[in-house]
Amino acid sequence: MERTPISSETHRVLAAIVVTDAVSFSARMSADEEGTLKLIQRDLKLMADLCEQAGGQVLKSTGDGLLLSFSSAVQAVSCGQTIQTQLAELATGRSPQDSLQHRIGIHLGDMLFSHSDVLGNGVNIAARLQTQSVPGGICISQTVYDVVKARLDLNAQFLGPLHLKNIPEPVAAYQIPPIGVAPEEAVTGADPLDTAVQTLKQDPDLRRVKKLLFGTRQNVWENDPTVLARFELQELLETLLEHYPTLDYLETAFNSIVARLNRQTSYLAVAGRILMAVQPVYDHRHRQQIPPASADQTILGAPADATAITDGESIYQKIALQLTASPQAVRIRKLLHGVVNNRWENDPAILAQQNMDGLVASVYKIAPTVKELSYHLDRIVKRLNRQEHYARIAATVVGVFQQLYGLDEGTVLANVEDKTTLNVGESPQPSQLPHSEPSQAQLAEASGHTLGESHSNTQTRWETIPTEGLTRAITIASGTPPPCHDAP
Repeated sequence: MERTPISSETHRVLAAIVVTDAVSFSARMSADEEGTLKLIQRDLKLMADLCEQAGGQVLKSTGDGLLLSFSSAVQAVSCGQTIQTQLAELATGRSPQDSLQHRIGIHLGDMLFSHSDVLGNGVNIAARLQTQSVPGGICISQTVYDVVKARLDLNAQFLGPLHLKNIPEPVAAYQIPPIGVAPEEAVTGADPLDTAVQTLKQDPDLRRVKKLLFGTRQNVWENDPTVLARFELQELLETLLEHYPTLDYLETAFNSIVARLNRQTSYLAVAGRILMAVQPVYDHRHRQQIPPASADQTILGAPADATAITDGESIYQKIALQLTASPQAVRIRKLLHGVVNNRWENDPAILAQQNMDGLVASVYKIAPTVKELSYHLDRIVKRLNRQEHYARIAATVVGVFQQLYGLDEGTVLANVEDKTTLNVGESPQPSQLPHSEPSQAQLAEASGHTLGESHSNTQTRWETIPTEGLTRAITIASGTPPPCHDAP
């Protein structure tokens, strides 16, 4: 496969631009590097040959895809269809491991040839349309569709205006389905969230994917695999997508937490793969007009009757009154303040700055599920010197908060901290945590007891007792926990 020489002069050309990309190429390379290289070389050579036969030019290779140029939109789409047809024929009768699937995006627009490179908004749009295609299919812009619809048998399905990353205006697009697939099946056959989950499950660095999703949603970096194992990948993804209403917001959140990590290059690559996997989810929601809740909207999972409390009292005020009436109200406030601010506070003046119903609402925004509330409370309690005492107080909090979560009395809240020896990876640099970790002075109770954070031999589990309808804390003896920082 030879690339068409590009002039060193800077000039613009109106062309039909085709971008191809292999599906899950990184994951395939991780599993079988030699075999995957042979497959991609075979497929790219086939594409280049078909491009030249159709009168097009191979402008550059992206490693697992090609950038092609045609003087005619009809030639470009026809060539794309031929490529997908022949690739499908090659895969017939072979196992999934013996073939690759490819996505194709096509747009009609300006290309800028500059210093032996190809640039321009037209190229960017074609590349982004490629990400919207189903495996084995072709995604074309409205501009291309209008030119070729009378000349080719497209069998295409309208996708609506797509909000493409780094493209300021929505781009209307059509999906040409894979061979043998009906147009409507290509668009609606698979849940985009399920597809994103399956894509990320195949990621060669799934451990970091899960850590980044968890850290971004909880604003706390977690290395303990037993803690991460409590949260399913789909569960993490769903709550994160609901919390960040657009792809740009999610990208900003990723960048914020990655900037505090000590292996930024690796995690930026992980963030990029997550964003690529979830972009179709955002697009699908936009097309279906399913607005995700933003951070400023109603807190996730709030019960439908959250404001239907008598005398105009909100659910947060009701819970705040119950917690304030507890003999342990001061310590409850300290726990909730610790969850919200990720630090321990003993100063009554600081603790009094936020009223209790505000704290309840803030905690619920951070922890919209019982599992997340239990995790955050346990994270605070295990750093204190009076763990058993505060575990009972935390159990009270969980019990009162059940009004928000709508749990039945028999529901078990499994939140067991397994303090076995860990083999952990990256962590935030100690001086660059998203929030400052509680210092020993901050964590010491006002009673003046010595803090024994790193030497505790207890762990906490909360569970609902069906016969009592209350939540109690059970302390379980275990070995010394590992250090709070990551291994290098």
